[in-house]
Amino acid sequence: MKKNGKLIFAVITAGVLALSGCGDGGSIEGTWVLTEEIEADGNKIDSKELEEMGIAETYVISGTEVKYTCEAALLKKPIEMTFTLEELGDNKYSFRFGDSFDFATVEVKGNTMSYEAGEEDPTKMIFKRQK
Repeated sequence: MKKNGKLIFAVITAGVLALSGCGDGGSIEGTWVLTEEIEADGNKIDSKELEEMGIAETYVISGTEVKYTCEAALLKKPIEMTFTLEELGDNKYSFRFGDSFDFATVEVKGNTMSYEAGEEDPTKMIFKRQK
């Protein structure tokens, strides 16, 4: 009888954890920090180089709200924008500005979020989930 009780407890615990969204990458919600850029020619800019250049980009996502902050050495103050999150399926999302402008279409794989910026010679922007 004790074994059955332990088994039932284990199954219930696993079910509760699965439904609570615990784990990494089960949701886009959280804080995402720019860690790497890959330019169209293949040149990579890592987090150390970004820091040396004074560049920091962050997304804080909660519900359908996406708050973006960009800090750069050349800017007098940070750029802050708010977007609306739209789920597209297959771990892809759109960050919409207003009713008709898609700022970015992002893809989430585990604790990595990425998108391409720029139409000609796009740069791949790679963000990591902050823990």
